[in-house]
Amino acid sequence: MIYGHIDSIKTENAYTEKIRKAMAILKETDVTDMHHGKYPLDGDNLILQINEITTGPKEEKKPEVHRKYIDVQYMVHGHELIGFYPDDRNGEVLEDQLEENDLLFYKEREDVNELMLPMTDGCYAIFFPEDVHRPGCQMGDPEAVKKIILKVKADTL
Repeated sequence: MIYGHIDSIKTENAYTEKIRKAMAILKETDVTDMHHGKYPLDGDNLILQINEITTGPKEEKKPEVHRKYIDVQYMVHGHELIGFYPDDRNGEVLEDQLEENDLLFYKEREDVNELMLPMTDGCYAIFFPEDVHRPGCQMGDPEAVKKIILKVKADTL
């Protein structure tokens, strides 16, 4: 997992070419008039997804993981917390959508130390296939947020 702010990327040269390309897209793309949905940028290798959601209590959000794609989550507007912990693959599966959506939901675990990442305007978090994350958790009161999620195919790195 990598976490930072778009205006203070000093270690960008350490990222792979695909991750640097994703960060450039975040900096350069005006999503003002883009609405909730998926926008392929390089076939299925790189997909831009706009999410407009309302945050909610952590207990109502499910821990998730992807196996084929890396998630680059970027907060355009709003505040949320994203839970994170390493995937030891010992979690009990709640719902398996890997085949159709590259998405696996885990049941709640008491035996992990889940770090809550504060996401505000300009913050990004990069989640790799070994990173469990729980997006959409409220920071304070529930609120409407707009995010970009870049899906980078993991085997193209």
